[in-house]
Amino acid sequence: MKWKRGVPLVVAGLLVACTPARPAAQVSPDPVVGSLTDYVDQAVAAERFRGAVEVRDGPKVLLRRGFGRANPQTRVPNGPNTRFRIASVTKQFTALAVLVLQEQGRLNVADGVCAYLTSCPPQWAPITIDELLAHTSGIHDYGAGFGSIEQFFASIGTREPSPEQLTQLFAGLPLDFPPSTKWSYSNSGYVVLGLLIERVSGKSYGDFLHDEVLDPLGMSDTGYQPGLAPSDEYAVGYSNWTTQAPVFDDSVYYSAGGMYSTVRDLGRWQQFLLHGDTSVVQAGTVAALLRPRVAANPGTWYGYGIASRGASIDAVTSYGHTGNIAGFNSYTEIRPATGVTVTVLANINFGIDEFGRELAELVPKQR
Repeated sequence: MKWKRGVPLVVAGLLVACTPARPAAQVSPDPVVGSLTDYVDQAVAAERFRGAVEVRDGPKVLLRRGFGRANPQTRVPNGPNTRFRIASVTKQFTALAVLVLQEQGRLNVADGVCAYLTSCPPQWAPITIDELLAHTSGIHDYGAGFGSIEQFFASIGTREPSPEQLTQLFAGLPLDFPPSTKWSYSNSGYVVLGLLIERVSGKSYGDFLHDEVLDPLGMSDTGYQPGLAPSDEYAVGYSNWTTQAPVFDDSVYYSAGGMYSTVRDLGRWQQFLLHGDTSVVQAGTVAALLRPRVAANPGTWYGYGIASRGASIDAVTSYGHTGNIAGFNSYTEIRPATGVTVTVLANINFGIDEFGRELAELVPKQR
């Protein structure tokens, strides 16, 4: 805009300053957001929860923030971009990585796992990749049978095991049951899947995840990188409000539970699961990941790295998973009928399943 000659700029400024300001539009606070925030604040005040939460109603973010401290000693706060260990929520990423290899024509989940491993125990000969994904392989869970974590480390001779060293813990054991005769949660099966991904792809587990899944989805704060040094980007885990949990390298959990992420990134992941993205994988690949396959517990079914709840296997109302390792709990839930998604990452051990479900219930079914 050009000013006419003889009109001082200062006068124009005074005119603007003296013009009565219009009252700001009053925006009514969303009562659902208030209810969600109050619920989490109460858990923090009761010294039950510290971590980060994201709740979405469809594409709309209702709540995305940190609560409490990422590191109580240095007083670094938790936030939407704080990186937490996500424990067994890792399994859905491992499962998708396997399905990506299938989409690329490099394996088939109906194949026997021994077709892809250089050294395979004879008792694994009848096990298919599908059975590893669905926890019906019968392979003994490597986390069971040790009286203490120190016994676990002594048995493998290192605190930073390789995938092969983890596999040696259970490769010589008999199967707990014949494949596909029952369901039993097995971290060991997902360790074998991580090794399978490395053998078939020619890349490390972490690199394949980054290149084929995380980077295409823009999940820059998610990954698997064992041996990371502590930093303010990462939350410090606590067993309870005042007791810091022992720290174990992510290689101990590997492809069964060794990833880190943020609520912002996992919120993006949940939108991907809800709506798909054909620039990353085909729609049928996401459908295969989510499809309930075997009864796990009453009212709960298991697919590939993801559990589902509902009245029957054909009437699923939610998908999700929880995770639990020393000092960290994780929770993800998708309600496909309403588009509600919940992500909770905690750097304290507590009853996260009930906590996460209540957050989902606080979002009305009709908005």
